Amino acid sequence: MSFDVYFFKPFVDGTREILLKQCNVETKPLKPFIKRTGPRVYFDIAAIISLNSKVFTGSISLCFPKEVFLGLMSNMLGEKYTEITSDLQDGAAELLNMIFGHAKTILNQQKYAIDKAIPTVIRGEKIETQHLTSIPVVVIPFETILGVFHVEILAEEQKPEAV
Repeated sequence: MSFDVYFFKPFVDGTREILLKQCNVETKPLKPFIKRTGPRVYFDIAAIISLNSKVFTGSISLCFPKEVFLGLMSNMLGEKYTEITSDLQDGAAELLNMIFGHAKTILNQQKYAIDKAIPTVIRGEKIETQHLTSIPVVVIPFETILGVFHVEILAEEQKPEAV
């Protein structure tokens, strides 16, 4: 499926806006790349949400190294955090939910008709997402004063149902 910059822009703008408002951290998007051909991206915590509409299916992942995530949560919640706890990991889902809501509002105005979805969180040490698809995954790195984190977007065209 061929998406232009206008499909990705609401996710980029939403990421920048939400992290500035919620965590008081400015973000700068860096050059996007295709996951298969770009550098490997490792993280310690990620929130993932499915993207479903009549036009496409896919997902968006918000992936953080431990230090970046802990810095964002410290800023957001006004306390210093040194470990990712079960309670704290909900912050990753909440940030992604807000970014998803921002992008969904804009994309639905463009007739994408994206359904509601609930984020899932994964965490570990130096993990990476694996997508079982031949569709390219677009990775958008974001630079902050806390370090770099990534947003991964996968969107696959829906085939019309056979009658």
